[in-house]
Amino acid sequence: MPPETPSETRNLEPLRRKALEMPASPGVYLMKDLFGEVIYVGKAKLLPRRVVSYFQKRPVSPRLRLMVSRIHDFDFMVTATEKESLILENSLIKKHHPKFNIILRDDKTYPSLRLTAEEYPRLEVVRRPGRDGSVIFGPFPSATALRDTVQAARRLFPLRQCRRPDVKNISRPCLNHQMGRCQAPCRPEASPEEYRRLTEEVRLFFRGRGGEIVHRLTLEMKAAAEAYDFESAARLRDRLANIRTTLERQVVDQVDDRDVDVFGFQRRDGLLAGALLMIRRGRVTGCLPLEAAGGGVKLNMEEDRPAPVAGEDEEEEGFEEELSLLTQYYGGGGRAPDEILWPEDLAEETAGPLADWLTGLKGGPVKIKTPRRGDQTKLLDMARGNARAILEDRLNRLCRNQDAAAELRARLALEKTPRRLECFDLAHLQGQNAVAGLVVLEDGEWRKDQYRRFRLRSARGGDDYGGLREVVARRFKHKDWPEPDLLLIDGGRGQLAAALAAFEALGRRPPPLAAIAKVRSEGDRDRVFRPGRKNPADLKAGSAGLLLLARLRDEAHRHVNAFHRRLQEKTFLASPLLDVPGLGPAKKKKLLVHFGSLEKLAQAEEAEIQAAAGLRPAALAALRQALTGGLGQQ
Repeated sequence: MPPETPSETRNLEPLRRKALEMPASPGVYLMKDLFGEVIYVGKAKLLPRRVVSYFQKRPVSPRLRLMVSRIHDFDFMVTATEKESLILENSLIKKHHPKFNIILRDDKTYPSLRLTAEEYPRLEVVRRPGRDGSVIFGPFPSATALRDTVQAARRLFPLRQCRRPDVKNISRPCLNHQMGRCQAPCRPEASPEEYRRLTEEVRLFFRGRGGEIVHRLTLEMKAAAEAYDFESAARLRDRLANIRTTLERQVVDQVDDRDVDVFGFQRRDGLLAGALLMIRRGRVTGCLPLEAAGGGVKLNMEEDRPAPVAGEDEEEEGFEEELSLLTQYYGGGGRAPDEILWPEDLAEETAGPLADWLTGLKGGPVKIKTPRRGDQTKLLDMARGNARAILEDRLNRLCRNQDAAAELRARLALEKTPRRLECFDLAHLQGQNAVAGLVVLEDGEWRKDQYRRFRLRSARGGDDYGGLREVVARRFKHKDWPEPDLLLIDGGRGQLAAALAAFEALGRRPPPLAAIAKVRSEGDRDRVFRPGRKNPADLKAGSAGLLLLARLRDEAHRHVNAFHRRLQEKTFLASPLLDVPGLGPAKKKKLLVHFGSLEKLAQAEEAEIQAAAGLRPAALAALRQALTGGLGQQ
């Protein structure tokens, strides 16, 4: 085995850049060594901020320095909440046994709740559930909250607590029955059917239908407060919070032991990325990235694979590439699960042969379904979120692809391969707060320190041509700023002509120019225009060069829209007309998004305002009075 490179002398910049490009969401990251072995699993509330901290300065701890010295790559999975990332981290540590994980690496795990597989079941908290036919709920992150909830549940659902195997041979009921905490199935007159109904209620409660216990505890808490028994009310408040914490179902842990594969896809600019979420024995154990090139790839299955027939169904045709990824994965050796969750309904002539083929591969039945509600829809959302992150990562890698720049030079007839690319975009809302943004891509890296934002001065909002002339003139008056090898404009031939007019007014030669626009009559396909050419450039859909320009355009759009939203919120929220009782920042934002201006808000009907922000009658009346008086004085 080659010696490890000390972290002090290694160049960690590529890992740092990769960390900064991660989605700003909760999730789990897996650090890998030179041979691809997982050496550390961690969780994060914000993935970029946590992971980049490993690569920015010399770690203080010798153990951490040693770990960083062995990191050569990392993977990640996004989750919906921080709590889900915590539970997923636990599952992945149990799977990979990474050498640098200490706290969660042993056999300890989060507690679960077991409803025993007996004639008269009991509730008990366990660390190792086992597989004896008992019903398992959890695991739950908080053991304290779980135990408190179990005590409350026993008062509502008085199941037996004794461990005696032969219930009917007990001579008399225990003290729990006298206290109302046990139904006492040991009594001769006790009904087995009544106990079974009680057991079913417990199942429903711990599967998320706990409205009854929450309602009862809320009433008890209010009664204690009204009786000035604040100590009891505080205890009930804390218990109610623990119950709600415990019953918060986590999508990364399911209550059954099935093997399920969940597919999620994301498509942009002709590029398709997918994520395969693997659930084994009821727990998420990994996420496999699936990538496919765009541009009309069709299913090309071997004879022993199903041949989905889409016919003239446009929706089915739109999933041909996705189905191709599925068949390539399982046909290439991927183990078929008990169930597959697919993001869209498949036609019967496609789903039937596909299920039969998968059943033959597995040697047992395989179901394909598209859930519409419940926890399984959350799994689909999680898979889509990971597919989105995979697509973003692929697009970022594409920006660093030298072949894309070389293609742009050939297809756009540039004098040299573009190293520095800049892009302008404009934004306004009904003529208000007209702004422009400039983004820079240099040697495949986003130069965010050189991004610029402009508030338009002379051009009115809505005048895109005038806005472009102004912002181009203002940017190229700075002679100390680096010259771009390609300046991209978001728009068509008209925007391109406006940029050329700005350079003519400046009395200088323009840099290489191009404009990118979507042609809606051709399925929102991107077209790139160059000065002096009637026809668009010969850049095929899904090509590296066109995807690079689309990525540049999307980044400019994101940058300018973020600036514009901040200005709109500042303008709207700072208005003295909206300083009325009952109208806080959240409702002001809702009104901003819906109406866009004070004038539109003043002209709106009361029903529309209510639908947008849900104001109380007093707040609505105060708002109407403030708007009418304030606008009348302007």
